[in-house]
Amino acid sequence: MLIRYGKPEMIFVTFVYAPVKNKEGKVKKVAVWVLENTRQVTERKKEAMMRIQEELREVRRHADQQRRVYEAIASGTPDLMYVWDLQYRFIYANSALLNMWGKTWDTAIGKGLRENGYEEWHAAMHEREIDHVVATKESVRGEVAFPHAVLGNRIYDYILIPVFNEAGEVEAVAGTTRDVTDRKEMEQTLAQSSEELQAINEELLSANEEQAASNEELIATNEELAIVNQQLRDAWHKIEEREIALRLAVDAANFGTWFIHSVTREFITDARLKELFGYYPEEELSIEQALAQITDEYRDFVSTKLENALYNNGDYDVTYPVIGLHDNRLRWLRAIGNLKADPSGAFSAFTGVVMDITEQKIDEIRKNDFIGMASHELKTPLTSMKGYIQMLIKVNRQNNDLNTDMLEKANSQVGKMTAMINSFLNVSRLESGKIYMEIQEFDLAELIEEAEEETNATISSHIVIFNPVVEPMVVNADRDKIGQVIHNLISNALKYSTAGSTIEVSCFKDKGMVNVSVKDRGMGIKSDDLPNIFDRYYRVEGSQMFSISGFGIGLYLCKEIIERHKGEISAISDFGVGSTFTFSLPLLST
Repeated sequence: MLIRYGKPEMIFVTFVYAPVKNKEGKVKKVAVWVLENTRQVTERKKEAMMRIQEELREVRRHADQQRRVYEAIASGTPDLMYVWDLQYRFIYANSALLNMWGKTWDTAIGKGLRENGYEEWHAAMHEREIDHVVATKESVRGEVAFPHAVLGNRIYDYILIPVFNEAGEVEAVAGTTRDVTDRKEMEQTLAQSSEELQAINEELLSANEEQAASNEELIATNEELAIVNQQLRDAWHKIEEREIALRLAVDAANFGTWFIHSVTREFITDARLKELFGYYPEEELSIEQALAQITDEYRDFVSTKLENALYNNGDYDVTYPVIGLHDNRLRWLRAIGNLKADPSGAFSAFTGVVMDITEQKIDEIRKNDFIGMASHELKTPLTSMKGYIQMLIKVNRQNNDLNTDMLEKANSQVGKMTAMINSFLNVSRLESGKIYMEIQEFDLAELIEEAEEETNATISSHIVIFNPVVEPMVVNADRDKIGQVIHNLISNALKYSTAGSTIEVSCFKDKGMVNVSVKDRGMGIKSDDLPNIFDRYYRVEGSQMFSISGFGIGLYLCKEIIERHKGEISAISDFGVGSTFTFSLPLLST
């Protein structure tokens, strides 16, 4: 930068240094040639110069970070200079910044970003950067575009630095913003002179081999940078497109969204999320206030899941009811969140969506109520019918074998209907959270023995083998419910196996767990169906299934009962060969 003809002017020159030797070959002097090539600077040379200047400016800024901010501020500079306190309020702004805002000192100082006309995204961005500077005591560099009150839309380069007190703590954050719009335009203009600069570079290459090698290396580096920059631009465009698509999808689905800062616990939400919790759009909503709207029986559960997701990166997919603050309206909400570390490493961002599932939940509750009511209504006459049939069996057994056989078949069918009704009742109770577990210590080996006695007395169509259990298997569980699981697995094996085939029941220990398995040699399950067989109401499709009755709730009930005992249930199958169902429970004694 030179003062030429009374005006500052940026020029570009090339220096060539050459040794001047005496007769003995020793260097006595250095000759310097200076060639001005301002108009012929190519984009490559210009970018290299700008990069050097940028590094010099960065060094100067680092040196100034340790000075008191008010010693570094000059109100007459065209750069925008300002200082924030730790509550994001402006405590200094130079005249250039005030002019850009179209404000005075009295109307701007002491105000926050939004009060001084910053858009929400712009204000939130700077607030996050201020938090980062305070947390790390390191500067932040960036570039942003926003409108000037007089000049219209401009591009600005800025740096934020910490201001330390005598104790070495950050007491404020100072910033300098420079209008680089003209520089950007100059870069475009300089790019047009690449052919002229190429000719000059060829002359310089022929004059000095060492300079030629340096230029070749610089060309290669710049080509790599150009490729990287193009890749970055392409990636940025893809990110922008995905963000727009995501925002459109969220808006179309009418989801509420949130952001939680893992360090400050700052809670940023949109108007839709506030509406779901019964708040007005302009009202502040904290994490604690949102949790307060959740009903008592779900509040601790949701709070625990939230803390685990926020600090342990646990899963967060929860459904819960809330009572709106102002509208006092009951809503069922489903919240799904994801934790992602910030590139700075200083904090993580927990973001997610909340959706209103009230209508689906109410339909589900009504359905469960209907199933419960219908099942209770059907169970009463079936119980009476079963009693009458059993009495008739006793009376007719001595007089008429044919009638006895028919009554026994009728009694079996009534038993099947009763079992189905009990299954529906259990489903209804599970989904409404009203199923009762009577937890007690008992020997699972004895329960297996009882199942063996019952099977041998009632099953003649298949060969059911119970492998011996040679030692006690003490568990802490609901004895009747576990017995129901064993009965369901054996019934399924009978149902899906051909008559006369073998079914094998085993009970064994493994890694502090007791396992019960039921293996059949029946039709098996296709690999596509296997992941879904424990889902509620799921039924395998196929021509061989038409003659087999069922509603797809038996395995669902087994899974729910075992998981409520902190156990696991699984299935393996070879289609056309057979299946093995296994459940495990924690073992109390080994």
